[in-house]
Amino acid sequence: MKGLFRVIMLIINLLFAGALIVSTLAGSIEPSRMAVVSILSYGYVIFVLANVLFIIMWLCFSRWEFLISVAAIVSRISFIPLFFQIGGTTEAVQDEDVLRVMTFNMHDLNGLDSDTLMEADSGAVLFLRMLNEEQPDVICIQEYNARRKLGLKDSLAALGYTNHYSVHGEKKMAQNILFTRLPIVRGDEMNERTKFYVDLKKGDNLVRLCCVHLDSYELNEDDYESLERLTHAKTDSSTHKLLHKFTQTTRQHEQEWKEELLPLIESTGIPFVIAGDFNDTPASYFYQQASKLLKDSYVEQGRGFGTTYHGPFPAFRIDYILHSPDMEALSYKRISTPISDHYPIVVDLRIH
Repeated sequence: MKGLFRVIMLIINLLFAGALIVSTLAGSIEPSRMAVVSILSYGYVIFVLANVLFIIMWLCFSRWEFLISVAAIVSRISFIPLFFQIGGTTEAVQDEDVLRVMTFNMHDLNGLDSDTLMEADSGAVLFLRMLNEEQPDVICIQEYNARRKLGLKDSLAALGYTNHYSVHGEKKMAQNILFTRLPIVRGDEMNERTKFYVDLKKGDNLVRLCCVHLDSYELNEDDYESLERLTHAKTDSSTHKLLHKFTQTTRQHEQEWKEELLPLIESTGIPFVIAGDFNDTPASYFYQQASKLLKDSYVEQGRGFGTTYHGPFPAFRIDYILHSPDMEALSYKRISTPISDHYPIVVDLRIH
């Protein structure tokens, strides 16, 4: 390799190797202290792929510099199973002590985006067909517009989901709602109206299920254009506005964790499940903190890439079903559907 080109590529390689390492530090650095680390956590998979390309490039030229990227990937290889899994199962488990949970950000049943817009009624038909096939005990739904889906409640009741609990968010399509076939012993709305929990009776067991929809980044078309420019290393004033949105939202997630969800988890003395749209990746501060106390059903039984969001933003795993250590995930299924920009996930949990 010619000298100048080698130096330039080495500098770029070092930057990507450093970015890979920094992107995994979000779990130990609070966004309120250093939000840039949380923002970089979204790029973990991209940074891994970039370093793989550098390894291939250096090996083609028989250069020792490939060890830089090898070292960076190996030092953070424990994060890869949070994004890609092998050996899990999607097979449903039928047992009286098994709780089948579904979470789904249904995007108001309007399809992926404006280019694939569908009628809410046709989306509802596909949704009900999916429920009839999967037969979950409980369904956590985000972005459910009750005023337009009054008929859907009746259809769900006909399928046996006669009990429900909900709260209304302040913003459009922010309603968070739960439907279940199980008795609801109690329910409680939390400080943020996009989070609540219910205590469900499953056989002889009492289970607390927290249904959440964490603060959204609320990206618009200008933001997506800024992201596109950013991928080509181009920045302008709109890019700074975009970064400000990310900064504010990651800090909001930190606050939601510390002030609402952490105290709830620590004070709950029964089997506990948290399900919903976290709007955060597995490398994020929120997920890393939550996984210290809860088990991730995808890590236990997932298969393949765990992507749950497939909208215009780069694909991520941002929808989760986490549970306390006194429960065990027996299966994990991600369902491909055109009725939303999120994929629903279904998990079978055994209560010990």
